[in-house]
Parts: sequence; structure tokens; C-alpha cells
Amino acid sequence: MIGEIIHFDDAEQQGTIRDEKGGEHAFDLVGWRGRGLPGPGVAVDFELRDGRAVQVFNARIKQQKARRVVSMPPESEAPGTTADTVRPAIRKRWWLVGLAIVVLVLAGLWI
Repeated sequence: MIGEIIHFDDAEQQGTIRDEKGGEHAFDLVGWRGRGLPGPGVAVDFELRDGRAVQVFNARIKQQKARRVVSMPPESEAPGTTADTVRPAIRKRWWLVGLAIVVLVLAGLWI
């Protein structure tokens, strides 16, 4: 049968399942075969035995197809930029850093 857990008490390790026809059935943690701990709102498949729910599993849901993820290209490959336009900018920055170091060293020697 298919149903949904409407109540589960962790202390007593017992709960209630409402089936698709509206009937309510008690179950306990011994009959739980699902993933994790049972809780309210969890859809389940179960069997009835002597008026109690046993062999309670998480309900099977149809596997969804994966979505195609479109990723953004790195900045160096972004439209309108190529490796040739990025590298000179980087070289210019390092040249300025080197010039700043030389100026600081000469200023230190001057003092």
C-alpha cells in the first residue's frame, strides 16, 4: 500500500500512517525499513499485517532526468577576449610592480 507518515513519536518509537484511501495504521520502528528515521510528511510503501503497518519503506519516486548545466567560460575564454589580449595586461601589471620595487629600493638608498 501507499501512504504518508502523519505522526511519529521518537520517544515511543511508534507512529501513524495514513493510506491513500484515508485509513490510518499504526507502525513502530521495528517495522521501519526506510532510509533515516521516519517523520511526518514522508511518503511510504507498506504492507498490512493484523491491522498494523509492517515493512514500511520510503515510497519509490520516478527518477528525474538530469538537467543540462551550462557553465560560464573562464574570463580568459570569455567572448571578446583571447589569450593574446589578456597576457599583455598581466605583463604590464608585473612591469609596474617591478618598477615600484626599484623606486622603493632607490629611495631607501637615498636616505
